Amino acid sequence: MVNIEELKTHFDGDEELIGELVEVFEETYPETLSSVKLAIEGQNFSDLELHAHTLKGMIANFFAAELKNAAFELEKMGKNQQITGCDEFVNLLERDLPLLVQELRSLG
Repeated sequence: MVNIEELKTHFDGDEELIGELVEVFEETYPETLSSVKLAIEGQNFSDLELHAHTLKGMIANFFAAELKNAAFELEKMGKNQQITGCDEFVNLLERDLPLLVQELRSLG
């Protein structure tokens, strides 16, 4: 899921910094994902775009391309005022973000 080589290169092998980022990510992504889901439920497209963009940026720090792309698709759906198909990407994120955290925690 994570491109470990890119991750370590990007952060110059600073495992302490990576660990801190993982901690912050683990604490904050559930609320951001919840905001994405609420935006979809309320058909609030600007909020969907904003929160999906935020989530995409958070995920990008860890070079997890598939999850980043799922968040990007949700961001585009918000921009295009479309919610058909959102569930597929939300389900992927709900299922795999905890696995991403688990994988990142196992690096240290």
